[in-house]
Order: sequence, then C-alpha cells, then structure tokens
Amino acid sequence: MTTDTRQAMALLFDRTAKTYDALGVDFFSVFARELLDRAGLVPGERVLDVGCGRGAVLFPAAELVGADGSVLGIDLSAEMIERTAKDIEDRGANASVSLMDAQEPTLPDASFDVLLASFVVFFLPDPVAALRSWHRVLRPGGRLGVTTFGADDPRWAAVREVFKPFVPPELAWTLAIRAGLFSSVEGFGQAVESAGFTGVTSEERVCPVKFADPGHWIDWSWSQGQRMFWELVPEDRLDAVRQAVLAELEPLREPDGSVVLAQTVRYTLAHRA
Repeated sequence: MTTDTRQAMALLFDRTAKTYDALGVDFFSVFARELLDRAGLVPGERVLDVGCGRGAVLFPAAELVGADGSVLGIDLSAEMIERTAKDIEDRGANASVSLMDAQEPTLPDASFDVLLASFVVFFLPDPVAALRSWHRVLRPGGRLGVTTFGADDPRWAAVREVFKPFVPPELAWTLAIRAGLFSSVEGFGQAVESAGFTGVTSEERVCPVKFADPGHWIDWSWSQGQRMFWELVPEDRLDAVRQAVLAELEPLREPDGSVVLAQTVRYTLAHRA
C-alpha cells in the first residue's frame, strides 16, 4: 500500500464516519465485546485502541478500566477522531482520541498495559512491522488482542464477484485481506510471534450477522470499509451493480425477509515478554 493509498483510505473512512456502526447492524460492537472479554481488562489498566473508529472497543474498555485507568484511541481518519471525541465529551467517558497512524504509533515505549486492534491490521502496508511497533509501546508483560477475518461465507461469494471487474490492479490487495499471513490461524500466529510476542493463541468463531433485507446490507456496506468497492463503480453503472447485488442476495432471504451473513472472526491474544 503506497502513501497515497493510505491517505485515500483515511479519506474513505472520513466519508463513512457519520453512519459508521450506526445502521442497526450488530457487527463491530458484538466483536468488540468478545475481544474485550478475551483480553480480560481490569480496573486501572492503560489501554491503547488502535484504529478506534467510532469507539466500539474504546467506550466499553473505558468502563472496564474505570477512573483509575485510561484508554487512548488512535485512527488515521480525522473525521472518525472528531466525531468520537465529541461522543467522549457527550458521554463523559474516561477516554481520549488522537489522529495517528496505526502502522507506527508515535507513542512512548512501554506506555500501555493492553493494546487492542479490532479489524485494522490487514489494512496496514506492513502488518508485521506494525505488530513490532505495537510490541514496542506495550510494557513487559503487556497484552495484545487482535481481531481479523476468517474465511468468507461461501453463500455470499457471488456478491463479491459483482465488484471484482471494477477493482484496479493497484487495489487488488483489498480483495486479499484474508490471504497471505491472514489466511490461517497458524500463519497469523507466526507473524505475531515474529514481531516479538509470546504465548500467542488464536480462536475462530462464526457469528451470524443479520440484515433486515438485502437493501439493508447495501446501506450498511456504504457505511464502512466496503464503501470502497461501491465508489470504484462508475456512476452510470451504480444502479446496475446495485440491482445485480440485490439479485444475488434475493435467494439468501430468510422466511422473515432478512439475509444473514455467517461472519468468521479470528481472535488472537499474545503477550510482550
């Protein structure tokens, strides 16, 4: 991923920030809660939330560490940071946010007890280098908790195929976030170990994600990272692509009209020795 592409990604998430995780879909908050359960935060801990978005991890983490702890969220999207900062103020939460690159946070060594990264590491240009920088900011004995995606729901393969013709070669990596070191529990575990972490464990869980109807999924996809694929479609083709997606989702409808995505998520935990 080039510097220009990274900036484009930041601007993409700027455009999603208003409706990000706000369209009635149990997604980011569900996986954040399980990550937090597995990380085992305790009162008084200092937590870094990498790629904090609109605070799916940040706000419940702040509740868990309490007034004696602290939570800092960082994100490359200025709009995400601005809106989440306002949410922090409105809620009176014990948290803060800062505009910062998750690839190499400009933070002091050994300054956090726990680092959490929910659905972010596969967006980074050099994931292993990022893991090394995360290792650096954790204190000895500090804990890492990461979520990544597992295998795609095969029933939705045809939907993904609709967008492939519009993805240029320089963005081919966006179709491969489950490939390479992310393709298996073992492969990602080895990457985490290579960054200096010990006691690496990973577990995959499949969670049903429900959308009221096919149109609801389309609206939701515009509100998060998948918006990228819609924006690659020429404006004069958007309606045709929308209709093609609806046609592929129609056979997946449940008796109540909803569609359900079987989302596989990998939870990886590790320690800094």
